[in-house]
Amino acid sequence: MSANPNPNPYLTSAAIVPDFNGDGKTDKVWVDSTTGEIIIRLMDGTKVVEQGSLGNFDISAYDYKIADFNADGKTDFLLRNKTTGENSIALIDGTKVANAASLTSVDPAWTPQIGDFNGDRKTDIFWHNATTGENAIWEMDGTTVLNATVLDTTDAALTPTIVDFDGNGKSDIFWRNQTTGDNIAWFMDGTQKTEFALQSQDAAWTYSVGDFNGDLSTDLLWRNAQTGENKVWTMNGILVTEGALGTLDSSWTSKIGDFNGDGKTDIFWHNGTTGANTAWLMDGTTVATEAFLPTNNAALTPSLGDFNGDGKTDIYWRDQTAGTDNIWTINETTAVETPISDADKLGPQWYTF
Repeated sequence: MSANPNPNPYLTSAAIVPDFNGDGKTDKVWVDSTTGEIIIRLMDGTKVVEQGSLGNFDISAYDYKIADFNADGKTDFLLRNKTTGENSIALIDGTKVANAASLTSVDPAWTPQIGDFNGDRKTDIFWHNATTGENAIWEMDGTTVLNATVLDTTDAALTPTIVDFDGNGKSDIFWRNQTTGDNIAWFMDGTQKTEFALQSQDAAWTYSVGDFNGDLSTDLLWRNAQTGENKVWTMNGILVTEGALGTLDSSWTSKIGDFNGDGKTDIFWHNGTTGANTAWLMDGTTVATEAFLPTNNAALTPSLGDFNGDGKTDIYWRDQTAGTDNIWTINETTAVETPISDADKLGPQWYTF
């Protein structure tokens, strides 16, 4: 159980949203692009409560994924060296590394993704080789690999995304061929799979994941950047309900949050040309309310989280040049802007996601 009141674990899980001290408030990860230092900032609204460093990394080689390997409700890291294939886990408690361990090296052709395939609330690792189409799952318990299982090989043109289409708390895999538009679902029970074909979507469409009806099954937001069309697939196993949404031109990009705290993911849109912002509060395949939020500097970069822990998504605006960042605290269709204090400003070499 999360300390956050939002009913949807997709929005509160420490394996999905950074929360290093388990207080239900989203924290921030920052990377220094010059030194490679990775820092954690524990947040309470717009206040930085505490800051700690993971150390310096060669950021051209290292990649990190957030996870929760020991199911303590505190975000951990999987660190991978894409050049050497080395892997390690850092179990985090607040701003400190509580435990760190190296894992078996895996050839750089393989890419890890985070899931929970056996439903024990401990993050597992899905490995995919985009060159050969080979696949494997490591079922994890903390820093220990309990089982390493080779799965069926897929067509190398298929790209995997970790989902939970049947809402049973065990991760599934959505496969898309971005060239042909073919889509496939693997429903997973541990390392056992049941495969189904889904209807295809031509190559002009790209997707992001959410849960727009709050049933704890992953749904898909489809966007056609050429035409500006948008639509939602709400998923119930292999049953797809499709709903067309409004059209927005290619200068708009979307992020997924929950601005009214009802456990149904909403869609935040930012126009990178004009700085205009809007939020679509969703009820399944329908936009229940369209919120016209204030316009701001188009150069600002938004990242979403619930920094005050009230169950409603907020927006962190990064000013990469001047460091004058601010947070919008959102309540349904209203945004209140609070600046990050001068003492907590970070220079242009620092990036957050």
